[in-house]
Amino acid sequence: MPFTRTFDRRRLLGAAGLGLLAAAGGSLTGCSSGQKATNTVKDNQGVALPTYRAYEGVTPDLPGTKQGVLPAFRNIPKDRPRTAQDKPGTGQSVSGMANIYYAVPPGPDRNPWWAGLNERLGVNLSMQMVPDADYATKFATTVAGNDLPDMLMLQLPNSAIPNLPQLLKARFTDLSKHLSGNAILDYPNLANIPSATWKTAVYNGGIYGIPVPRGAIGNYVYMRQDLFEKHGASTEPKSYDELVETTKALTDPSQRRWCFSQLNQPYRLLGQMNGMPNAWREDGGRLTRSYETEEFKQTVTDLIAMWKSGVMHPDAFSPTQPFKALFSAGTVAVNADGYAGWTQYVLDNRANPDFKLGLMPSYERSSGKLAHWWLGNGFFSVNAFKKQDDPEKIKLLLRICDYLAAPFGTEEYFYRLYGQEGRDHTLDKDGNPILTAQGKTNTVVPIRYLADAPPVVFEPGRPNDADVQHAYQTLEIPTGIADPTVGLFSNTFATKNGTIDKAFNDGLNDIIQGRKPFNGLNDLINTWKTSGGDTIRGEFEDQIQNS
Repeated sequence: MPFTRTFDRRRLLGAAGLGLLAAAGGSLTGCSSGQKATNTVKDNQGVALPTYRAYEGVTPDLPGTKQGVLPAFRNIPKDRPRTAQDKPGTGQSVSGMANIYYAVPPGPDRNPWWAGLNERLGVNLSMQMVPDADYATKFATTVAGNDLPDMLMLQLPNSAIPNLPQLLKARFTDLSKHLSGNAILDYPNLANIPSATWKTAVYNGGIYGIPVPRGAIGNYVYMRQDLFEKHGASTEPKSYDELVETTKALTDPSQRRWCFSQLNQPYRLLGQMNGMPNAWREDGGRLTRSYETEEFKQTVTDLIAMWKSGVMHPDAFSPTQPFKALFSAGTVAVNADGYAGWTQYVLDNRANPDFKLGLMPSYERSSGKLAHWWLGNGFFSVNAFKKQDDPEKIKLLLRICDYLAAPFGTEEYFYRLYGQEGRDHTLDKDGNPILTAQGKTNTVVPIRYLADAPPVVFEPGRPNDADVQHAYQTLEIPTGIADPTVGLFSNTFATKNGTIDKAFNDGLNDIIQGRKPFNGLNDLINTWKTSGGDTIRGEFEDQIQNS
């Protein structure tokens, strides 16, 4: 299935309104239980998406592809063109809220990078920075408290936000008149976001935010290549048997070393190897959850065998396990993680001269052919604007987002990520920025979740990394299959999936660890179906079939 399937128009624009807002305490002002649903397939398919105009001010060393391989740069361009001739603001105060994966940095009064950003934007930007684990709760209390910031990150797709279409219509701004068609050309950096990505922000017959684009590859299967080489393990196991041999070669509990740290890592490898669908499989408008397939049962059988063989860390089932730290320490040798994690692994291991990062391809169980890769959804989140009485405020927010979406290689992008030379970064012999300790602390303000440029592959001071990652994406993306429900909205998914999926996975973990028999898997699947899985399926299918 090609990458374009990830953004199939009927799926991404077909999010039907499935439920009404509660009228009890904490409900949305102005929304009654009798509100007419407007988030229909017909309305959403009628939305004119923003015109795409690619930025051509810099040329990559390795070009991207229409299927989704990211353009790659071995070094940062020496000439950094400006895309913003004027400051977006004239001294206004603007607020935003987004999640953060790092320690919260100092505010602009003690953070010269942030103060410099505000100067460049011409505004006083304040940010509520919420740890990722707490974001859903903070989002709910912020909405219930009726005190929204100007810009608010929505964790999509299939977010656990009940009645999302009604929430957007009641409390956030339809940006269609500013962004549809050629209107977006007033914001050229936003026009550099591919049109397909904007489909993720379409609800209620309008465009309800700025999507934050991400690469089609989704995740990498990372290897500690230095450990593979040291212990003679195959870096490209082309069958189940070869994978088993590799896992055993990398495991020695007496030396506190295992192949995998968490269950999801072999799950992903084995799932792709066995031909499992990417969450759901669609056939003629009908959906089958991955849990319901024979390929899933084979994967569970394989996981049982791997757990028994001891190639997973003893804490593989703990949700709090520090899997990144274990990988960096060499305690484990394989790690499935987001493609953007490459940079962090490199930074975390600069002091280790033996550290060598690699990527493991995914092959079918016995044919020797590449397996179908599970593609990512192509975006991270959507930045929604609260409803404003002043239309000029909306234009200001769009100008700010346009600045923040400046493409790789531009002056605005460079400052946003690396700040000021000598304070936030130094330059290597090739002119690539290396963050200082102060820069690492101060530049993590999560403005990238308000707006961002389409991603590229670039690792400062490590030109060969661009070739490695580009080659891996070129290998895997053409085989990719998408989750056919990406961009659809199920209210039952939003309200129940967290609970029913946890119950399913808890039971699955018991089976894999031998605490419950394998034949209990059918009972788990049936419970998932009757507890909400079948309803979720039906809500998704209604949108697919009515498009």
